Amino acid sequence: MAASNNSAAKQVWDEINAEAEASQDVVGGTWLASDTAARACGSDGARWVVNRFGPGTSAADRDRLLDDLATRWEAKGWTADRSATTGDYPGVQLRYPGASTLETGFFVRFRTNENGSSLQIQTPCTPGDVDQLNREKYAEKHTNTPPDIPGVSDPSATATP
Repeated sequence: MAASNNSAAKQVWDEINAEAEASQDVVGGTWLASDTAARACGSDGARWVVNRFGPGTSAADRDRLLDDLATRWEAKGWTADRSATTGDYPGVQLRYPGASTLETGFFVRFRTNENGSSLQIQTPCTPGDVDQLNREKYAEKHTNTPPDIPGVSDPSATATP
């Protein structure tokens, strides 16, 4: 696969990563990146799923944060649906498109409750050589450093009992 194809895939990842980080800034706090390796899609495409995990939101702040995030996304053409999430820790989510994915495979979803938040964005399928992108560990080289957690950010570190 030609290098130009990887350039397109890298550009898409860079743009989505930048948007993920800007969306995290709307919420604030410390976030952990847990993005996937490049995945094959279409006949010769690549995509990533950008996963970020961050702080919870209080009921008092939640509507304002969701409004701010929805406004940010709407400026990009992503008119998100807001809905309640259920389960042991109910909360709220924003999702574009409201269900499923676009034809390209793209979607963005933010979920939050009092205990934590998650942001997930699947990049659109873009021409690229998945094997080469993963050999380069492209996405791993371009994310924020995770918080200093012994045994996670520094595999040689050990926790004291």
